[in-house]
Amino acid sequence: MYYIMNKVRTFVILSIFQITGLSAVCRQYESQSFVRWSGMTPDTARPVFMYSASGGEESLTGACIARCRELEECASVVVTYTKGSCQGLASAPVTHLRTDNDVAYFTKTCLKLAASCSRKWWSVESTPGYYLNSEGNSKILVNSTVQECYNALFSSNEKKYRSAQWVEPNSPLDTFLVSDTAVGNCVLNVENKFTEPESYRVSNYYTFYIENDCDHDYPKKIDRCSYEEYNNQTLKRVDLSIQNTTKDECKAACENEDRFICRGFTWTSTLSRGLCDLHSEDLITAGSWLLRRVSAATYYRRVICLNISVDCEGSNLLVTYRPRGTFKGRMYVPGRGEKCSARAFTGVVKLALPLYGDCDVNFAYAISKGPNGIVNRTMAYVMLMIQNNPIIQTAGDRWVRVGCSPGAGSRGYTKVDATVSVRDTSRPSIVSETSSEAGASAVFGSGSAPLSMYVVRTGMDNGPVAVSLGEPLELRIETTDEAEIEAYHLVASSKLGESSVLLLDSRGCPTGQVDFPSFTRTFEGNTQRLSAKFKAFRFPNSHVVRFAIMVRFCDEKCAPVNCGKQFRNSRQTNSTYDSEVAAVTSEAFWAPNVVAQGVTAMCADGDGRIPLELEMVVGARDIVSADTLVRADHRSSLPEDVQVGDGGLVCVHELLLVALFLAWLAIQVLLLLGCCVLVKRYRNLAEMSMQKDYHSFDNIGFDTSSTHRRVHWPDQNIDILHAT
Repeated sequence: MYYIMNKVRTFVILSIFQITGLSAVCRQYESQSFVRWSGMTPDTARPVFMYSASGGEESLTGACIARCRELEECASVVVTYTKGSCQGLASAPVTHLRTDNDVAYFTKTCLKLAASCSRKWWSVESTPGYYLNSEGNSKILVNSTVQECYNALFSSNEKKYRSAQWVEPNSPLDTFLVSDTAVGNCVLNVENKFTEPESYRVSNYYTFYIENDCDHDYPKKIDRCSYEEYNNQTLKRVDLSIQNTTKDECKAACENEDRFICRGFTWTSTLSRGLCDLHSEDLITAGSWLLRRVSAATYYRRVICLNISVDCEGSNLLVTYRPRGTFKGRMYVPGRGEKCSARAFTGVVKLALPLYGDCDVNFAYAISKGPNGIVNRTMAYVMLMIQNNPIIQTAGDRWVRVGCSPGAGSRGYTKVDATVSVRDTSRPSIVSETSSEAGASAVFGSGSAPLSMYVVRTGMDNGPVAVSLGEPLELRIETTDEAEIEAYHLVASSKLGESSVLLLDSRGCPTGQVDFPSFTRTFEGNTQRLSAKFKAFRFPNSHVVRFAIMVRFCDEKCAPVNCGKQFRNSRQTNSTYDSEVAAVTSEAFWAPNVVAQGVTAMCADGDGRIPLELEMVVGARDIVSADTLVRADHRSSLPEDVQVGDGGLVCVHELLLVALFLAWLAIQVLLLLGCCVLVKRYRNLAEMSMQKDYHSFDNIGFDTSSTHRRVHWPDQNIDILHAT
């Protein structure tokens, strides 16, 4: 039974009060630059110019920004990637922004920039609704404006800060005021979302993430381990295109680009040379929806190399991982997480795997000719997952394949540097956990007012059936009752319940084990909504994530609860509210952006508390072969461009495969024996038929006087005619 939600367009409204004088000349010690708001666009604005790509320029983004720099009245520019066009906009007192995944919004600003940043198209990137929960060194500037936060990110003499976040807790959640007079708190961080992807989290309070795009930490020469390959895919947003290049030339162009930070490149091959596209976007920020299908194209995502060493010591394969910063997760063999895993205790993770055991260590053999003659070479290798959270999988987790040469001593050390991430087809590989429904919402009756809980996509209205790891989602609980509701004790578990984690405690505050914020209350007409934004995650042993939460009806108003860093209008109360047994209603359709699968809740108790549950499918194909790992064949679930179908794939255990082969062989033997028996029987029947015909010819019709036989003797040439 499912409840159908009317189609709801989910978007974030931001009110940006333009900084006065942006279109004017900057002061002597400042430089003019741009701030990029990726995926945002203004609702209304007065255009200054319009530009459409002719196909001859290298970069649509660069051409539009250069045109806006030339015009004094141009305060911002909107680049629409899908249409290949842009608009320059004049300054406005108030600008309302909404979410649009096909565009990027650039606003002029004046900053204290170093000379090395003068060629950058934009120097700052802002993302609303996100923050960096880093435990590294940080600095807090209280009572700071946004402009002061921007400048502090570049002009600090103490140390290098890679990112910041500007916070104003007292402002409404759905309205962002960015002006030269608004005062909030600026938090400077030495890390950013690329150096600590697990710390990049969604926020349910008024904040936006700011990143320094003038400098980056990529070395000048990067080897293969710093790229993840996505075959037959590219990104929807392209910042620079170069014709007639090789893959190595395209890679070098990305690493040497100084007008923006190149986070990855796509090379579309046509024989030995092809098209090179450079991207400033990354999947950490945008999510998997940014990928699209393109045949013969390969997207190379730039990632930080992992500090891993491998040694074969005796009968064990020893893997040592030295994390860049604080690491609270674990390293394990996929499918063998209980026996073949290790966690960090002293900052270094060491995992010893038996070469001959149950940890899926494989061997590769080769014969080569060396200076001393023919040499037999053996390599032991294994696939590992480095999981940032000890319980759940997230989009920032990494797959690695490592190996060494047994018995070769220190000189036989070999490191296999293929890396992939845990982003795949969004199609569950466990048959028992698949669902025939794309999503639904559960509605539970409490007296006369229904109570609904569902999960929606926040990045787009339509998408694949199963969500991807790291995809932005929003959990909502709604009611039309006049009394306020509070939600607490939220537990996420796997389908069978063997793994679970507490997301919100008895007060409704985050526990910190998983990136999940507290609920925020909003009112839309007569509907009261509790909402919490989060990124999709899953458990290593299950594609289904089950949410269970308690909801209580307050006596009219719920008092606020102080959760430390976040404030919300919700509390735990002992009010009494008679609720009936929870019931589920259904209709024929539900909103396309609803992705959760509802289940029936248990009965409510007598003090107004109602337990709600729902299930959500988070797709990810398990990588179980070394070939898949070497190719790093990430396949998107987005139905874009050319679809490369997998066909009717069936997962079969090797023992079952052997049994099927033996059964097939037995059937073939039985068929062969049956054919032999039939042939022999046919021959016997044929001989009997010939004898019968012979006797019939010899005896029938010779009892009359008119019948004659002509006999030919073999030793005579005389024909004797007998008459009877």
